[in-house]
Amino acid sequence: MVRKPARMYRNLAKKAYTRREYMGGVPGNKIVQFEMGNLSQEFPTEIDLVVEESCQIRHSALEACRISINRKLLKEVGRMNFHFKVRVFPHHILRENKQATGAGADRVSEGMRLAFGKAVGTAARVASGQLIMTVFTTPQYLDKVKEAMRNGAHKLPSPSHLKVHTIKVSGKIVAVPKFAGDKITEAAKPVVEAEAVAEPVAKGADVKGAHKGAEHKGAEPAKGAEPAKGADAKAGDHKGGKPVKGGKAH
Repeated sequence: MVRKPARMYRNLAKKAYTRREYMGGVPGNKIVQFEMGNLSQEFPTEIDLVVEESCQIRHSALEACRISINRKLLKEVGRMNFHFKVRVFPHHILRENKQATGAGADRVSEGMRLAFGKAVGTAARVASGQLIMTVFTTPQYLDKVKEAMRNGAHKLPSPSHLKVHTIKVSGKIVAVPKFAGDKITEAAKPVVEAEAVAEPVAKGADVKGAHKGAEHKGAEPAKGAEPAKGADAKAGDHKGGKPVKGGKAH
């Protein structure tokens, strides 16, 4: 199928049409991912790609822009040092009333005027000043990210510019435990230590308690065990009880 140029679908001519249930065979969305890179860590620097004109951006153009930016970021910044996000979705369905084209086509088929047409793709409707894509990273990679986003912006039908913001980071989210030499740093330490130390302390407390109870109460020896030296005498003295069988009375 011959694809028509993007300028035929760029302008916002009519209302958006999103009712897929009334038309069969709407082509699938070509955008594979909407979030890439390190999704579990917070980054202090935000770079936004902003369009300057209201227009329609086809899903194929958004995917081409995404691939261009993501490929450059993976190569020059590294997967763990950025979080890349596509902020728009192609909801609007593009329709086309197909007719015969070429030499003498006007005599073969003129077609019906203002026909509903067949779905040929989808597009995102954006307003002037709207954010299209965002990259979160650290200040040291700022220049490389800006260059990658400028390259990707050439795939879009509208002129665009970049905006840079600084975000306050909470510092609570850590993507990967950090290691200093062979030792785990304090960030990853507490959970490991809590489990290792908790059990011995508890066991020690029970053992000490048992010994103290035995001293104060004068616990009886286990069955079949011989009484300790002087145990009979002490028991008789303190309690005033009868002497043990075979023992002499005082």
